Amino acid sequence: MAETTNNPGNGEHGEHGHDPQSNADVSFERRDVNVFEVSAFGIGLLLSCIVVVFAIYGMFVYLFKVEDKKNEGASTRGMLAQRATLPPEPRLQGFRDAEGYKAPPKVELKDMRADEDAILNGYGWVDPNKGTVRIPIDLALDMVAKKGLPSKPSQAGADNDGYRMIPEDSSSGRTLEKISQ
Repeated sequence: MAETTNNPGNGEHGEHGHDPQSNADVSFERRDVNVFEVSAFGIGLLLSCIVVVFAIYGMFVYLFKVEDKKNEGASTRGMLAQRATLPPEPRLQGFRDAEGYKAPPKVELKDMRADEDAILNGYGWVDPNKGTVRIPIDLALDMVAKKGLPSKPSQAGADNDGYRMIPEDSSSGRTLEKISQ
């Protein structure tokens, strides 16, 4: 809270040297918001929205009639008969085929996963002419763990007793480090 003292320029009339109660230039709003004007604006906005909705509805009805007159030769039955034909392959799930509906998506997914599991966990020919076979994935992982991955020896290590020389990061490439192949 500001206290007033008898300083020069800060007398009885406040900080700026004038009495705030008698200053004619200082003003404030003396009345509240006009409720009638705000309500009238809201009602006007609501009515204009209703008018716009009915105008758009009328426009849709008009355009529907215009398009109906253009397509008088094409009957609705013809369009419905055309709708019943199947689209070309590949089709999405849920289309009718000649026998009825296809299996639900969960059943199709279960069958697909069973087929994939049979491929991953069974033996079979990939290409009989070349002699390429398929073995279970667990057996293939065990074979790779025992034997290692097949690789060709590089020419870079032939002259360094099976090591290759690469630049070290810590020396900015000025010295070389031996790395086994």
